[in-house]
Amino acid sequence: MIWIHPPYDVEKVSIISVVERIEKQTRYIRQAGSEHFAIIDFVIEPCQGHIGFINEALIQDDLRGNKEWEQMFPMIICYIFDAVKSFIQFQYNERKLAIGHFKFKLMSLRIHPGDSKLMDFAIATHIGLREIFKNEDADE
Repeated sequence: MIWIHPPYDVEKVSIISVVERIEKQTRYIRQAGSEHFAIIDFVIEPCQGHIGFINEALIQDDLRGNKEWEQMFPMIICYIFDAVKSFIQFQYNERKLAIGHFKFKLMSLRIHPGDSKLMDFAIATHIGLREIFKNEDADE
């Protein structure tokens, strides 16, 4: 597990915690102009006192042996990790929401050669997290 250090002082803020396991599939698919395609499956689970990232995704079978995507696969995981980290930072800096006490477990992802871009996976991650935390409000 990779730990994510939150942008807030855990001793000085009220942290919005994940209290139950949430399974999520999120998509970012655009077909107007240049093509974009990303589907990710992830799980959010409670993790007391920490924010963690776990990758359990493997490259899909139809891309095994494709040198380009085998080399890009670790970069996709990094883009997803960075998206989780930047989502947490954005929520705190812009909305004053201290989100924490969870682990993000990447279960699988779907790549379409020719359509998928690295940033598509970051956008899909952000969309999924926004849907999970959409009803949270900052403490006044």
